[in-house]
Amino acid sequence: MSIHHGPFVEVRESFFIEGVWNGEFEKGEFGATDCVFGSGAILGDRSVLFVSSASTTDYLYYQRSDKRVVVSNSLPLLLSYIDESLDPHFTGYPPIHYSITEGIEDYIREIPTLKGCVTRLIYRNLEVSPARVAEVEKDMPPRFHSFADYYSYVVENYRRIVDNARDPKREILMQIFSTQSKGYDSTAVNAIAAKFGIDKVFTVSKGKNSRYLATNDASKQVDDDGSAVCKAIGLDCIVIDRRSFAKEFDQEYLYYAGLHANQDANLKDINGYVSTASILLTGTLGEIWYTHSCILNGGFHTDSELKRGDLGCHGLAEIRLAVGFIQLPLPYIGARRREDILRITESPEMEPWRLGTSYDRPIPRRIAEEAGIPRDLFGQVKTGSVVLFPQPSVPYGKQLREEYFDFLVREGLLGKQMLKLWPFVRFVNTVLSLRSEKRYPAVYYSERIIAKLFRKDFRFKPLWRHLDGSLFCFCVNKFAHKYASCSREKNRITSHVMLNRHVGTL
Repeated sequence: MSIHHGPFVEVRESFFIEGVWNGEFEKGEFGATDCVFGSGAILGDRSVLFVSSASTTDYLYYQRSDKRVVVSNSLPLLLSYIDESLDPHFTGYPPIHYSITEGIEDYIREIPTLKGCVTRLIYRNLEVSPARVAEVEKDMPPRFHSFADYYSYVVENYRRIVDNARDPKREILMQIFSTQSKGYDSTAVNAIAAKFGIDKVFTVSKGKNSRYLATNDASKQVDDDGSAVCKAIGLDCIVIDRRSFAKEFDQEYLYYAGLHANQDANLKDINGYVSTASILLTGTLGEIWYTHSCILNGGFHTDSELKRGDLGCHGLAEIRLAVGFIQLPLPYIGARRREDILRITESPEMEPWRLGTSYDRPIPRRIAEEAGIPRDLFGQVKTGSVVLFPQPSVPYGKQLREEYFDFLVREGLLGKQMLKLWPFVRFVNTVLSLRSEKRYPAVYYSERIIAKLFRKDFRFKPLWRHLDGSLFCFCVNKFAHKYASCSREKNRITSHVMLNRHVGTL
């Protein structure tokens, strides 16, 4: 067995990990818990247990052959190691990404490549031994019968995670970062985390406007400044710019190597503050705190499969490895008991924290208000700060965009003359994605008229849909080529550690 890893990966005789869990660090027992974030492996007598994150935001990738099993927390690294590439002419990469929202049972596991495929592993662990290669379940959280049950479970396990992250037996003690908005999720997260210390908190003061995309929303952003929330619980706050990509986006390909329609450039400024192994707390999966009416209206599910409404913060998988942080979406702690959490949300004991509005989350409201955050400072209007570009995605940076266009022409995906139509295609697709009664009403009502005439739902289709996954393919292959080049020069992938500090493969 051989291991290739970055300098932020903790390596011991019987395990290695780029992550944290709710146990004593030196024991390395992260394979027996549902509270582990990041990834790693544990060496047994005649087996290796690869452990994935307990969230759906990060993954393990592996390829099995008759002679070996190769596992990595980075798709580009795995492809470089096995001398493979994604297929530029395969159009199914976007559905593979969107399938994550279907939960840990129904997501698409196989990712086609030029020569075959690799397997993506979400949430579950992977046991490799001479007898088998098999997925292994993580433990289920206990049942929650009351708010106190649930809250104490989340708080106690987060406390243990902090102890693990700052255990003096680690080679590198981890810093803890967090984000803060005016919404419910980050407010509840920080109301819990503040008890145990946060090194830096970031707020995107200007959030997205639902009527505009990132190509033209610079002057249309809305207030999402969480500074007042931070002040209420004694936290200093650093303001970051969700549109900093417009000034400089030199690592853009790392975002699209993680997700084809990446939304997470809003957090790009945080990268400059990471100087050592770190944790980034997020409120991803905050929809587990929705009321029953919100679940029905939004089409969300209440089972234990960690289904999601969107892919926010799922595009950080590759950039986080390069920068050096672990994403810890705190709502995932105990999240597989979603039915219990909903029952608690709807229970009479939560009545004092129920607003009765369309944006109503009693559990995070109680967590925040009992921590001393005034009711009117958060959870009044639903906003957000993600960065949404027109589809299909095209690099924002000029150099990467030119490389990508050359790739499209070289692979026969688009003619050179057709590239001149890109501004028009972007305009049309923007109109189609933002159409409503108030914005682009002509398109909106035309669709309704056609639907009535044909007596079935009708929507104008976006242009150039065949390119939806092409940028993902291009960026993954570009990154894999970088890894391969470094490997050839130094004869080992660990020469690339300054680029991917948390990366690991076996």
